[in-house]
Amino acid sequence: MRNKKGALELSITAIVILIIAITILGLGIGFIKKQFGAGTELVGGELTKIREQMKEDIKSSGELLVLNMPETEVSLGKPQDILIGVKNTMSNPDTGKVCFWVEVKCLQPFNPDNTCSPIGNNVAVGGVDSENNFEYVTEYSWFSQLLAKFDIRNYDAEVKPARMLVRDAKPDMYSMEINVYRDTQSLSCEDASEPVLYASESFTIQVK
Repeated sequence: MRNKKGALELSITAIVILIIAITILGLGIGFIKKQFGAGTELVGGELTKIREQMKEDIKSSGELLVLNMPETEVSLGKPQDILIGVKNTMSNPDTGKVCFWVEVKCLQPFNPDNTCSPIGNNVAVGGVDSENNFEYVTEYSWFSQLLAKFDIRNYDAEVKPARMLVRDAKPDMYSMEINVYRDTQSLSCEDASEPVLYASESFTIQVK
């Protein structure tokens, strides 16, 4: 009888402990999810602030193209977020916006034994390819995310996020160039005719 009573008390105790453990685990998971969500919102909020501040800086400056790249080193297979800012000094009285194209080129590596891609040097590695009828770069692209064609309102500026992801290049220092083109007739992307070079910036990155 005592054995049965002891076993019953042990079973009740085990059930109580299990209930408490499940409750604590549930509260812990809820707390972690809440904190993680808050952190994600904070990061998103900070990114929005950076973009808005960058946009205002471009509008008040004389620069047409600004590249915000926090790190000049890129690891193979590891994504890196950058921001591309463009100011529109043109006007389209019909639609109130002008079409722009973005091209990122790898000019050459510092080591002459290497090349930007299997195609060679001085090649488009992101956005559009100005030497291929402004087709989008798909093969040997160094970007997993890059909006290559977009409208900007008259006399306004836009800051577009992009994600660099280098897979095919060899570790080296590379000379790069970002080019922005606008429509020759200041038309919107819906009616765009022919791109013409609008602004260009050179930069270097270390691929490791």
